[in-house]
Amino acid sequence: MSSIIAPDTCHIELDHVSVVFGSGAQQVTALSDVSFQIHSNEFVSLLGPSGCGKSTLLRLVADLLQPTTGSIRVAGEEPERARLQRQFGVVFQTPALFDWRTVRHNVELPLELLGTSRKEWRRMSGELLEMVGLTRFADHYPWQLSGGMQQRVSIARALALDPPLLLMDEPFSALDEFTKEKLQLELLDIKRSTGKTFLFVTHSIPEAVFLSDRIIVLSAHPGQVHSIHSVNLPDERDRELRETEAFYRMMTTIRNCFYEERDLIHVPAHQ
Repeated sequence: MSSIIAPDTCHIELDHVSVVFGSGAQQVTALSDVSFQIHSNEFVSLLGPSGCGKSTLLRLVADLLQPTTGSIRVAGEEPERARLQRQFGVVFQTPALFDWRTVRHNVELPLELLGTSRKEWRRMSGELLEMVGLTRFADHYPWQLSGGMQQRVSIARALALDPPLLLMDEPFSALDEFTKEKLQLELLDIKRSTGKTFLFVTHSIPEAVFLSDRIIVLSAHPGQVHSIHSVNLPDERDRELRETEAFYRMMTTIRNCFYEERDLIHVPAHQ
């Protein structure tokens, strides 16, 4: 089991992080002087236009990329050490499932690689599949499932080692609106039941507002922190919340960020 992070402690910290790709005339600054903190049990969204470095930031935290300058701490450790300590799970935009393994066996894969007993695999996978509503599909294969169901399997697998932090890179962007809203509600249920910390990448303003405790808005070219916003909405969120004045007011506040700076590209009002 993963170590427990005390409530209200700093879970992720970026200090003056920059990322530069290439060299000479081909050099591109993807991120410039990015600093922020995320605390335990927070749901924080990285929001911004395409090309602003959202996914790059998440990959830095996940130890998939290294910063050119600056430092990153995850649960007080460098990302590599946090990864080795199984401090986080990652969910990508496209579910990376093995077609030849059943749903249950996909979820059990991290436990199998860790050397956990087969009895423990079955117990943990059963609990996780119940959590994401896929118990009836445990013996199906990924190609037999819808895109939304596949993403649920991916989330369950990311939770298999019980990491205190979940990193999610636009996991619902390819789904239809009905499925997306259902999975957003289920994700909030997981947060309430597990107390985990979430860093969530999205380019959707409504999605960020509905899910988040705080929203970090990024500007582009190069990616920088434009502003950070607390989402002053009830902790208990349901479909009806999307129709409230407070929800629209928060969306307007966030959307206005995209008109304040010339380097923030236009976001259509219907997004």
